[in-house]
Amino acid sequence: MAQEGNGRYTAEVRWTTHGVAHVRADTWGDLGFGQGWACAHDHLPTIADQIVKVRSERARFHGGGPEGAHLASDLGYLALGVVARAEAFRAAQPPELQEMIAGYAAGLDAWREEAVATDALPAWCRGAEWIRPISELDLYAYMGDVALMGSGRNLVGIIGRAEAPGPDGPAPPAPLSALGRGNQEASNGWALGREATASGHGLVVANPHFPWTGEARFWECHLTLPGELDVYGVSLLGSPGVQMGFNRDVAWAHTFSKGHRFTLARLDLVPGRPTSYRHGDDEREMEPTTHAVEVLGDDGEVTRVERTLWRTHHGPMVNLPLLGWGTDTAFTYRDANLDNVEVVQQFLAMDRATSLDDLQARFAEVDGLPWVNTLASDRSGRVWYIDASATPALGAGAQERFRTRVAEDPVAALLFANRVALLDGSDPDDDWVERPGARSPGLVPHDELPQLERTDYVANANDSHWLANPSEPLVGYSVLHGFERVPQSLRTRQNHRVAADLVARGDVTVRSALEAVLDNASLSAELLRDEVLDRLDGVGEVEVDGTLVDVAAAAEVLRGWDGRADLTSVGAALWREVVAGFPEEAQRDGPDLFATPFDPDDPVATPAGLVPAPAEGADPVVGAVAGAVAALARAGVALDAPLGEVQWAQRGEARVPVHGGGEGEGVLNILAPIGALAGTDLEPGPPPLELQGDRTVRTGLRAGGYRCTYGTSFLMAVELTDDGPVAEGLLAYGQSGDPRSPHHVDGTRAYAAKETRPLLFTEEQIRADPELVERTVTGG
Repeated sequence: MAQEGNGRYTAEVRWTTHGVAHVRADTWGDLGFGQGWACAHDHLPTIADQIVKVRSERARFHGGGPEGAHLASDLGYLALGVVARAEAFRAAQPPELQEMIAGYAAGLDAWREEAVATDALPAWCRGAEWIRPISELDLYAYMGDVALMGSGRNLVGIIGRAEAPGPDGPAPPAPLSALGRGNQEASNGWALGREATASGHGLVVANPHFPWTGEARFWECHLTLPGELDVYGVSLLGSPGVQMGFNRDVAWAHTFSKGHRFTLARLDLVPGRPTSYRHGDDEREMEPTTHAVEVLGDDGEVTRVERTLWRTHHGPMVNLPLLGWGTDTAFTYRDANLDNVEVVQQFLAMDRATSLDDLQARFAEVDGLPWVNTLASDRSGRVWYIDASATPALGAGAQERFRTRVAEDPVAALLFANRVALLDGSDPDDDWVERPGARSPGLVPHDELPQLERTDYVANANDSHWLANPSEPLVGYSVLHGFERVPQSLRTRQNHRVAADLVARGDVTVRSALEAVLDNASLSAELLRDEVLDRLDGVGEVEVDGTLVDVAAAAEVLRGWDGRADLTSVGAALWREVVAGFPEEAQRDGPDLFATPFDPDDPVATPAGLVPAPAEGADPVVGAVAGAVAALARAGVALDAPLGEVQWAQRGEARVPVHGGGEGEGVLNILAPIGALAGTDLEPGPPPLELQGDRTVRTGLRAGGYRCTYGTSFLMAVELTDDGPVAEGLLAYGQSGDPRSPHHVDGTRAYAAKETRPLLFTEEQIRADPELVERTVTGG
């Protein structure tokens, strides 16, 4: 075992197959140091770049950015105040967490010093001025930013551009690129109970779908502090502890919540006074603050830029794309996680839980989850679902007005389609309501959160809490947790179908659960393909944009397709593009695609059946097939190409064929070129591929096919037995962000081959690993 360096922190780091880091230490500070050092070893440039971001120094080192993005981000983060809140964030932590976080920051910086001294950084950032010392308060600021991943961090570009109208009129609306919020965050999570498993114990499956690049990647680790902590799982880059995983007694998975972590409020401005707004019968004045940042110019000179930004009693003003800040109407925003100092405590409390009862008690006590659902179990075979995400509390009238607004107001509907909730900021009855027991004023208290305990299964695939289990729907919760009794995604329906089948079998094991996730069967094909083929019977060539395409050849390919998104599946790409010929909402429900409409009392089986052909005029089903053929031809993709030839992940210089599909296919295992969780990193990627019109928006199709950047990331199945946890899984994009590392690609190759590995938890398992490497690290 090698030992290098000197300092007040010491930790043992051991690496096993695929570069998984097992960190063992004798104190909380030492444990944090070892985790921070080992994570930085794999991802320092990404973490350092995020620290620059929250410090509001992007423009200082990279210039104003495209369309002023870096400047707006810097100003937006100043308005959010993540750095200004860092001291209070630290003061709110219990002593062991203060020690762990201080050690983690020291570990990050210790690897930075070593990497700089040994020239170990990747070429794209080697010698960069922004690779600078990372302090403890820097880390607290970044953890505040992580808490805002489902809210404020996606709005900094429109907060930083929110200048009040002046003598020359309103400032231009923010560009569309400034709103980093998406609408399809994807993950699958199951907790299978004693009715489902062969052993009668609980079994948890985690299948988060996150970006394969940038700061929202997971890093796999095992943390041990004898007598205090022994937990395995993943953490987001730069985040202490384990956010998703298992210990000896409990396992849990997370999925991105469908609910709302923030609200926008539309303001009626006082005529002639664009920084004054009506609130009921009152007129209120906005509060200005002038912020300043440094900006690197094209000539290499650094200049100081000042901008006055404004706040209402709700929160910061925003400059919405297309709408801007006018003289009659403007928009402001309030965030449920801006003051969430409990988030790290919550995850550490979960890491230390000793049973499902204990886990539930820790949720009630801390109440710090920012933006995820949780699905959990223990060896008793009981399973539990909760959406404990921070959620604004609204009165009954405000909730009803919100439903009406989404249905009738085009602006509210458009925002809602992008996961943004719009309230009336000039109506006091639309203000957030203070409830006893809430973590912070204006939030839903813990005892009003949707949750469900059973012994068969609970599951979530990013639709609302409503169908954690279709046998016991959760109804009557706040509208901001998500709508109830509404059509579900194809992926949600497939999750419930597969989970129910596993329960019916009653013999689920870790292996069979993973096989179910990676089966890649397409629900939309099961529901619609045969009827689509019937509609194509006798159809030959069809004109698309002035070109004849052979629909009969497409029918033959679809008829021979295995109905999956596997590497060898011929016809998977064609079906993907066929479904993309219909509006996205039609894939949930609607007369454009389905004959049998959605039935809220039968939400897994409906909608179903293919919409009948029109009595006259062009058949949209035939048109969708013809459009798919034409789109693939433009992209240079053969109709009969196996999916593995036209779908791949780029890991450094390696092109790895990968399986998996998109939302339109209704597969569990998402892997796609497009994903909705917007990254904020500046890490360079491969050159862009040629666009393919609207298909690029729907499926990510580009020249040559599908270069995947989003989807299955950490895959885990763990059973809690009397002898301890039994777990298998993988990290699909690999443990290291450095393209020179073998652990940048080995996880992807394992994913492509569907080769999961044991997740090594015991000392005996770790010692037996053939790729074991050990090092004692010190510093700080």
